[in-house]
Amino acid sequence: MKFGRLGPTRPESVPRLFSVYRHGGVEFTTRGREVPAEHVIIAEVRCIMARANPEEQEQFNQLGKLVTHSILQRGSPIATENDVFVLMKGAGKRRVFRVQAVHNKGELDIDTVYYCEERSDVP
Repeated sequence: MKFGRLGPTRPESVPRLFSVYRHGGVEFTTRGREVPAEHVIIAEVRCIMARANPEEQEQFNQLGKLVTHSILQRGSPIATENDVFVLMKGAGKRRVFRVQAVHNKGELDIDTVYYCEERSDVP
């Protein structure tokens, strides 16, 4: 066990490297049709990921948002709503999380919690 900022670090609280992407906007074809642009990488950051507890899921369900995971980042917020966190796993596998809400605890820029929905259809 390794001691971190708040005490002993458990395996589930080890920071992992996430890539943060933002939607690139809309592009137009030569015929004038709208085509969604590719996502643009805005940062790579180490964060701790956890499953959302039932209270958090119910809280956001009442707001009409689906939340499956929470991602904790040290420091001020980097991502905004609808940005995408991508966690690369071995052999080209990846997990994609779309940000539903951002919570900067106490507006102190010490820790930021992103409430996310895991997606399998986002490229």
